[in-house]
Amino acid sequence: MKKLRVGMIVPSLNTIAEDDFRAYCPDGVAYHVHRIRLRKEAGRVTMESLTRAYLEAIDEGGYLKDLSPDAIAFNCTGASVANGQDCDARLAQRMTQTLEIPSTNTMVAIKEALSVLKADGILHVCPFSDEFSRIERQSLLDSGFNVLRTVSLGFTDAKVAAQMEPAEIAEVVRKQVDGDTRAVLLSCANVRAFEAADELERGLDLPVVTSNQAMLWSVLNAAGWRGQIRGAGRLFQTGG
Repeated sequence: MKKLRVGMIVPSLNTIAEDDFRAYCPDGVAYHVHRIRLRKEAGRVTMESLTRAYLEAIDEGGYLKDLSPDAIAFNCTGASVANGQDCDARLAQRMTQTLEIPSTNTMVAIKEALSVLKADGILHVCPFSDEFSRIERQSLLDSGFNVLRTVSLGFTDAKVAAQMEPAEIAEVVRKQVDGDTRAVLLSCANVRAFEAADELERGLDLPVVTSNQAMLWSVLNAAGWRGQIRGAGRLFQTGG
């Protein structure tokens, strides 16, 4: 049986996505990572730097095309929504057409995952400031999702956000969930939310979607993989 290969583009400062793929990627699938430079201004990532990463994604994907993967993922939540309404869907379409390889990105993956789980009444938690979280929220609203509330944790450094333990992330969610919450979205590919998802779902009895969880699920589907992964949340119990 042919071994599937998937490629993932991540921001240069990301330290979590590869760990998550290593932990949850199924046997029989190889993943390959290419880093895209995410430039900082005055020590912090800006919307301008995210937009630049978005605009460079297709060219950077060419490096992954060279290894003939079955699918490619551009994995940065903020960058995938940084270039206007429906830019996530447009990027996935353009990458697929230009590279001639099925391609997806983080926000496209999140929306697919929320749809499959029939998520409604969503609590959206973003580790950064309102400047970034409101763009994610608007993208979800524009696609018809019912986002009840968005919580911005206010981190200014993605490397600091990456230091949050899964238990800390889970505690933030537990404090924010209320009686109207029907699903939880933990955005950002550089936080350890994937590790917290399964336990949170069992404790809250609610579907939980995280950026890296959705990204892995989406790129596997695009590559033609079908199956289930234990411990990876309800999303991976859908059978692909």
